[in-house]
Amino acid sequence: MLLSATTSIHDLVTSHPYLIEVLADYAPAFAKLRNPLLRNTLGRVATLQQAADLAGLELTGLMAHLARAIMEHTKEAVTLVPRGAETPAHAMADGDSGCGGCTPRPAEANTADRATRLATLRALLERLHQGTPLADLKEAFASAVGGISAAEVASLEKELVAGGVAETEIKRLCSLHVDIFREALAPQHVPDMPPGHPVHTYRAENAEATRIADEIISQIDRMRSVPGDTESPLDELAWSFSRRHVADLLADLAHVERHYTRKEMQLFPMLEENGIEAPPKVMWEVHDDIRSLLRKARETVEGPSPVAAATVARDAALAVKDMVDKEETVLFPMALESLTEAQWGRVRHGEDEIGYAWVTPEGEWTPQAADTPESLTMEGAATGTPDRVTLGTGTLAVETLDRMLRTLPLDLSLVDAEDRVAYYTDSTHRIFPRSAGVIGRNVRNCHPPKSVHMVEEILARFKTGERDEAAFWIELGGRFLHIRYFAIRSDEGRYLGCLEVAQDVTDIRALSGQRRLLDWN
Repeated sequence: MLLSATTSIHDLVTSHPYLIEVLADYAPAFAKLRNPLLRNTLGRVATLQQAADLAGLELTGLMAHLARAIMEHTKEAVTLVPRGAETPAHAMADGDSGCGGCTPRPAEANTADRATRLATLRALLERLHQGTPLADLKEAFASAVGGISAAEVASLEKELVAGGVAETEIKRLCSLHVDIFREALAPQHVPDMPPGHPVHTYRAENAEATRIADEIISQIDRMRSVPGDTESPLDELAWSFSRRHVADLLADLAHVERHYTRKEMQLFPMLEENGIEAPPKVMWEVHDDIRSLLRKARETVEGPSPVAAATVARDAALAVKDMVDKEETVLFPMALESLTEAQWGRVRHGEDEIGYAWVTPEGEWTPQAADTPESLTMEGAATGTPDRVTLGTGTLAVETLDRMLRTLPLDLSLVDAEDRVAYYTDSTHRIFPRSAGVIGRNVRNCHPPKSVHMVEEILARFKTGERDEAAFWIELGGRFLHIRYFAIRSDEGRYLGCLEVAQDVTDIRALSGQRRLLDWN
């Protein structure tokens, strides 16, 4: 079924009488349609465009609302044709006269098809948000959207975010969203990349993550009163014998953190550079959900409730496997289609700084491009420095300045006036991981999506001059961390950037008394 700007209100409510109440509830102006006389006069000549104008509504929103109602009542797929993309063929489908042999020109067809997919995807996501069972949507999705590539998934998500769909909403629906896409995606093959290539390493890690997660699930399912029946009660005696093994498996599975961090710090910046921003942000939020789930599982498995421990441990293992599926189905095909050989070289350069989960690259892969790891820099990053740097109170050799900054017992990161990361101290005692891929990256994309609002508030207040400093302190891994942000300004007060200073002050807080003499002990 097609809905377009020229669809007749009369024909629509005649075929679908329940839409009278749907429209009347949607906008007060449509309450007139409950009157049969007005419905048979005004409704007979009015189109959806005219109805939207009359009610002061946006046409696409009205069509999407009607499409949801129709799909809920009939399970029938609905195609939305945006204004300006109507053709005689669409008009005839709506019951208007026209030349039946007319078809849209290729450019028009592509534009209409893309807009239709976006509108239909919006409607389907909203129905998911309202709690419609996934099984009820798969047929409608396949009929209305058809096979799409991984790159189109990224592009559609980006446009949804640009159109006002919150990234957090996409993340909430992420699992259901990907389940739908998994069946609709055109058949894709992730090629076997050479050893040492980032995708080769990612996939080797995924194989190990899957093995460990499967072992956790298998262990727990065997503890059921009816082995393999996830609905049967847990055998607590069996749990008492296997709990320590499950705890060890969870500790091993937690090494997936490095896999996720490498994606966030090395791969995601390249995708963002190519205009693919929404999928990395959504995936980072899911990473954080998995991190939280793994922490909870490791805590609960040491607690007194076998049932709670087994449940959350199994959920954590399933979440890790689901992320593997997302990477293999969407992320890797998308990245391989989007990134150049030189960009993959930049992903590889810096991976060692973060580290690996379970495996290390099997060989030295070299990108077949002019760029070499030593020359790789983000756009706008400095490619050379003089031998000496003149500072406000002295002149230092570049090597001395670099080593001085790296020796400080602090994590330093500098964001320039354009909100791009310009520098970080690459020291062995860093508290928070950084790698070369962060240079030149918009700082908003360097933080988990749930904390971006705080980053934006700090930068905004620094730029207006309302504030010069912001401070936080947290406990992490048994250590007490003090994190401060400072506005950097010129002598004239011009904003130059933001300096982040993070320090582990655990030992400082524990000091007492005095030490006035040298004591190497």
